[in-house]
Amino acid sequence: MGLTTGEGFAKISAQNSTDLNNIIATGGFKNLTGTGAHTALTGYAVVVQEDTVFTVFTVDGVVQLTNYGLSGATVKAGAYFPVPKGAQITAITMSSGSCVIYML
Repeated sequence: MGLTTGEGFAKISAQNSTDLNNIIATGGFKNLTGTGAHTALTGYAVVVQEDTVFTVFTVDGVVQLTNYGLSGATVKAGAYFPVPKGAQITAITMSSGSCVIYML
């Protein structure tokens, strides 16, 4: 049995959707732990795994701690931080905690 026109359109749209690819993490992920610098990243979102303090959170090469309200803040486990469409998280350093970054 073949696909209806609507089903076919939905399938093609889903296959070509960058947004959907991000949701299903087709770029993979990386678990970030420790207090060392994590650089050369190409992420679109971070999920905090445990209470975490960021000392560097760089988007497109610009430190965004203050702009994102992360400066000196303890971020609770489970927090989800996406960046604007087309932007990339390029570096993260934490003084405590851990997170998972989802890559483009």
